[in-house]
Amino acid sequence: MNRFHIQTNYAVFGLLFFSGLVCPAMAAELKPENIAKAEISAIQFSLVDDNLDQFGFGLSSSLITERVSKNLAEWHYPVKLNETGYSHILEATLGRIVNEETPTGFSYSSGNSDPRSPQFQKANVLPISCRLKKVGSKDTNAENKMTFSVYQLSGGFSQTKVADKLVDQISTACLSLLEELKLPTAGNTTDSSTFKPTWMPELRVEVKQVPEPADPKNTKPSVTESNDNGRKQIIIYNQGSPLTIDFGHVRR
Repeated sequence: MNRFHIQTNYAVFGLLFFSGLVCPAMAAELKPENIAKAEISAIQFSLVDDNLDQFGFGLSSSLITERVSKNLAEWHYPVKLNETGYSHILEATLGRIVNEETPTGFSYSSGNSDPRSPQFQKANVLPISCRLKKVGSKDTNAENKMTFSVYQLSGGFSQTKVADKLVDQISTACLSLLEELKLPTAGNTTDSSTFKPTWMPELRVEVKQVPEPADPKNTKPSVTESNDNGRKQIIIYNQGSPLTIDFGHVRR
């Protein structure tokens, strides 16, 4: 596991740029409003058909919908298929692929690293939005917007590969929304010893409050003031080794 320690009392992410890497580029924008979590009993996932034609294949919206639903249900959220009475709808929309600056916020990117190039820190990206709303209401309770790298969505990849990548990216955007809303789940998704899903998101960020570490130089017994906030720790789960970032004044 990789670990970084940053000397600051608050976390502000700018652009974290990795040149030459083929990684998902994503920036999340979450706008949660008042949500009665107890009323969320069964969620129907749906995919808007817009812009499915831009990948050069006749992709099946129904098959993508089924696979994304199963991925989210595997993480113990009440996303169900063929339910008779849904309480909420989780709706995903694909944007058009655009060439633009790599996203602000935390991002992995394969954008151009030459500052003299007009394509500096620009890349082809696919915007995906995922929104949650109550059945029978036109109002969106919460929305998550992300942009993803289009690697494996074009350039000679097969229809199967493109469909697999789209399922991963849509599932990632919607799982991020459900996790940020802290919706109750039917099982523990944080215990790695018992929770072993067959699908993992491309990138998952977990923010934790951890206790202040003891000062090894202080050998005298003392009373430590309680800190409700503690220290902030961010764990970035990806397809490889997780990256842990600790924020605080202690250096190692």
